[in-house]
Amino acid sequence: MSEYSSIFDARGGHYNLANHRFPEARGEEARAILSHFAFSPGDRPWLDVAAGGGYLADRARAEGIDRRAIACDASLPFLLGASAYRGRSVSQYGALPFADESFAGSACLAALHHSEEPGRVFAELLRVVAPDGRAAVGDVCADSRPARFLNTFVDRHTDTGHHGRFHSAEFLRSAFVEAGGRDVRAESLDLCWRFDSRSDAIAFSRELFGLRPETPDEEIEAALIDLGLEDRDARTTLPWRMAFVSARR
Repeated sequence: MSEYSSIFDARGGHYNLANHRFPEARGEEARAILSHFAFSPGDRPWLDVAAGGGYLADRARAEGIDRRAIACDASLPFLLGASAYRGRSVSQYGALPFADESFAGSACLAALHHSEEPGRVFAELLRVVAPDGRAAVGDVCADSRPARFLNTFVDRHTDTGHHGRFHSAEFLRSAFVEAGGRDVRAESLDLCWRFDSRSDAIAFSRELFGLRPETPDEEIEAALIDLGLEDRDARTTLPWRMAFVSARR
């Protein structure tokens, strides 16, 4: 995932700041992948792959999951802000630096689309999980509005660009089966990112994606409206279609 490293070496700090400023924005996304967790017996920690600054570990604690977590990320600058973990490791995801059956479970959220070899990532996520633990992946669905937004608008308005390789839930399910996963669970969900106002949605998107400072707020808002941005029940919502897949080792 050298592509991933180059992107988040450059803008990982912005990504972390966005999640810190708006911790509830991606709450539905976090709860969706956490619902796939099933930990193996014992006190092993769980592994967060593509952990970045620790967003998923923070959300896990907020949802009552108090098991120890270990972070792994391919970008050292991105990982430096991850204070929510008991340990941190810098590594590519196709060859994790951990022994077999080291973890109670493993997860990878919103990063698989940067991998050229998703099958290897699935195999590694399963390899490091103890028997009866689950490996879980969540990512933007192929051929969805968010996928087009990332590969067009974000690609044009960031210095790093964006060339995601997005997949369907069925593709991810098959990849987990081929990697040896059992009891595979796959679903496509229409989630929402949630904000107190449109200005918060614009600020979050600008920071999360590292958009160039000269990109006008009006242009960002227009792109978000094309995604489905709307105001309802005194909140602002942004639809975000994702696939979530998990498998037991």
